[in-house]
Amino acid sequence: MIRLSSIYFSFILIVLLFSGCDNSLEDDMRYDEEENIESYISKKGWEYTKSNGVYHIAIQPSYGYEVNNGDTVEFWYTGYTPESTPLVFDTNIESVAVSANLDVNVRTFEPLRVIAGETNLIEGLKRGLLLTRLNQKSTIIFPSYLGFKDQIVGPLEAWSSLAYDIEVVYLNGKGIQTEAQKLSQIDLSGYTLHSSGLYYQSVVDTSSLHPSETSTVYGWYKCTFPDGSSVEESSTPNAEIDLTSEDITDALRLGFTLTSKGGTFKFVAPSPLCYGKNGNDTVDPYQPLLYTVRLDSIKSSK
Repeated sequence: MIRLSSIYFSFILIVLLFSGCDNSLEDDMRYDEEENIESYISKKGWEYTKSNGVYHIAIQPSYGYEVNNGDTVEFWYTGYTPESTPLVFDTNIESVAVSANLDVNVRTFEPLRVIAGETNLIEGLKRGLLLTRLNQKSTIIFPSYLGFKDQIVGPLEAWSSLAYDIEVVYLNGKGIQTEAQKLSQIDLSGYTLHSSGLYYQSVVDTSSLHPSETSTVYGWYKCTFPDGSSVEESSTPNAEIDLTSEDITDALRLGFTLTSKGGTFKFVAPSPLCYGKNGNDTVDPYQPLLYTVRLDSIKSSK
């Protein structure tokens, strides 16, 4: 386990007992802070999602597993204020600590190891970590009500919104282990492992022409469970499919880009490329799926 001094510990791990605060004042502060956070994100030109009060930006996206409650996580981080001139107040990266003139004697410069949803992190960081993925570089930002509220902590002023740059470098948990067992029962002979984690196999490969992830294509696909039972299938034998649509999985999007025009490919897709840690009404969490894709033609690219 990581050894932290009591001073360093207070910035990220201790849940403070905050003084009482008028709810109307807190609501006003939250509204103002969220406006400022969204202005900061807009000036950066970032796209974001917001969940449970936390803003998440995938700086360097990944198809790795999503962090889930109960998972063991190791990550690098830098904490700072989301301002035009950020104040870096905490990090476990030595070069960043030196640049920010932080006390290197009270820090251990190695990935922080926690149990997601259980270790007593600052609430915004606790929630934000659940929005990140393995091997993804992310920024999470949250208002002060999820941080230190009206407390003055170290160099941080009262009502400070906080931002953390996070890179998850290790992740494991029951769901990931369960899926590993499911994948081990699938015959992957003849398949090639793609950098995304997708396994692919050429059935018919007719050309060197491939669509991009922003293409609209015509073709057909079928998705099944490993036992062959159906999950979904394209509506027609020659359906128009927009690969930028949020209604299709990353597995299908990537699958089409790996398929040649006029070709047919098969894929085995781990859950991070499909329905992830939550699943849906049909697919359980951490469920790998099988796809067969036929690419008839490429309509256009955006």
